Amino acid sequence: MDPVSCLHVPGSEEGTRAARAGFDAFLAAHRLAPGATWPFQVALDEVLSNIVKYGSNEGAEPVRVELRMRLADGSLEIVVIDDALPFNPLEAKAPDTTQPVETRKVGGLGLALVRELMDVVVYERTGERNRLLLRRRVAVA
Repeated sequence: MDPVSCLHVPGSEEGTRAARAGFDAFLAAHRLAPGATWPFQVALDEVLSNIVKYGSNEGAEPVRVELRMRLADGSLEIVVIDDALPFNPLEAKAPDTTQPVETRKVGGLGLALVRELMDVVVYERTGERNRLLLRRRVAVA
């Protein structure tokens, strides 16, 4: 099994910045070019943004997020595990893009983009934690 790089961050704007920096360090360590990995950066930003915006009850403990990153068999994989409120992004209704932007309901485009950018997206709720797997083939030098 290929080594997994783990990172623990708070579910906050500061945690999101730390996650981006940790992911960038992982990419650099594996010599993965931004052209091959930009879909992950977009997806990770969307997922973390949703955790920060919608993941906690008011007055509750801050959300904790764990990222597990792995490169194996030509695929890059990120697993995002959090103790936020239960939310399955795969059940989110796809946005109606046939409507004009001015009348369209806000929301849903980011999650639709995540599903489109990744080869595999799998969600499960285990105990009190959300677990979202993002996987996509990447060109490895």
